Amino acid sequence: MNEEERYDDIIKRFEAMLRTNENIFFDLEDFLEIVDEYISLGNFNMAVKALEIGLEQYPDNVELLLFRVELYSFDDQLDKAHALIQQLKQVAPDRVEIPMLEAELCSRKHQHKDAIAALQKALQFEEADPVEIYEIMTVEYLYLEDYRAALDTSLKTLKLDPDSSTALYNAVTCFDLLDETEKAVRFLEQHVEKYPFSEVGWSLLAKKYIDKAQYQKAISALDYAIAIDDHFLGAYYDKAYAYTQTKQYDKALECYRLTLKIADPTAFTYYHIAQIYQLKKELNNAVHYYFKAIEEDPGYYKSWIKLINIKLEQGLPNDALSITHKALEVINNQELFELLGKIYLLMNEPQKAVPAFEMSLKLGTPSLPVILQLADLYKQNNRLDDYRSLLLEARNNFPESDEIKRRMLEK
Repeated sequence: MNEEERYDDIIKRFEAMLRTNENIFFDLEDFLEIVDEYISLGNFNMAVKALEIGLEQYPDNVELLLFRVELYSFDDQLDKAHALIQQLKQVAPDRVEIPMLEAELCSRKHQHKDAIAALQKALQFEEADPVEIYEIMTVEYLYLEDYRAALDTSLKTLKLDPDSSTALYNAVTCFDLLDETEKAVRFLEQHVEKYPFSEVGWSLLAKKYIDKAQYQKAISALDYAIAIDDHFLGAYYDKAYAYTQTKQYDKALECYRLTLKIADPTAFTYYHIAQIYQLKKELNNAVHYYFKAIEEDPGYYKSWIKLINIKLEQGLPNDALSITHKALEVINNQELFELLGKIYLLMNEPQKAVPAFEMSLKLGTPSLPVILQLADLYKQNNRLDDYRSLLLEARNNFPESDEIKRRMLEK
């Protein structure tokens, strides 16, 4: 019997015992495996049941009590978890899991300095994993907005494990938060020179080049990342973006199509393929791929908006109206209602435009063009109270708007 079959057998026997109320013997290792398995599956109710039965037989076992701390934490019983941790400190001071769990609890309670102190204690244990601890410590420093200390712990992690993608991402994030972009570029250039098989390093360096509009450098860096891992989806997307910015549209399309070969299609991919065709003025292909994006994810509102705008550019307001109504059956979106109002105005149906613009303003951040358009419609329809009320509210959001001031002065 292999390990997986043995786990399955233990779980089946345990669940059979619960169903039948039979007394079936499980040793300590069995209980530890049963609880761990349920926790890993996210089945916390069963984990608690197994833990309670296990503690009846082995009430002082530290491993089971550590699981109890975890389960208290999962159930947001943080005070109970903290109290049990304090007890375990006395009976098992040599267990590194105790300061690690204490750090997690302190973090959950937003006591990030205490979490860092606990992690520093954990580092002193011989069996400690300093890479894991430094990665967690970095996050705690980020919570405290101590970006210099977070950068320092990220760099310590990378010295111990140059392949840690988490540490690389964290280091670059810290450089960005410290507004040290050039240092980030130099750091990444040095990193890939020292560790040339770091696909994450090449990818992050490419992103920095993209930020600096150095697209050819970005493409070269992404070529290295893809050479190391030819299934690196993010690298293909970034390369397609760089090609798009340099108007190498066919090469961008090739990158997006490659992602469809190595992963399941997504609305995001189809949307960007459609955008490329739109840039190439191949509107039939663009429309085709926007529809594919919608089929993949009807809630991806950007595809609907692009389709509607294409139809409006083609002078087909009826088609645009039909697509807008279909979109609004799926999602309520501020921009879609704004487009609906504009379409009704194009079709000389101002009465229908009013509720569309009103709904647009309800759904998100007020848009000055929509406010002005709606105000004019109120005035045209002699809804003067609504007209004044809208402008008064708009003046608070756009105090510098000359258009609002002008309308308020009109009689």
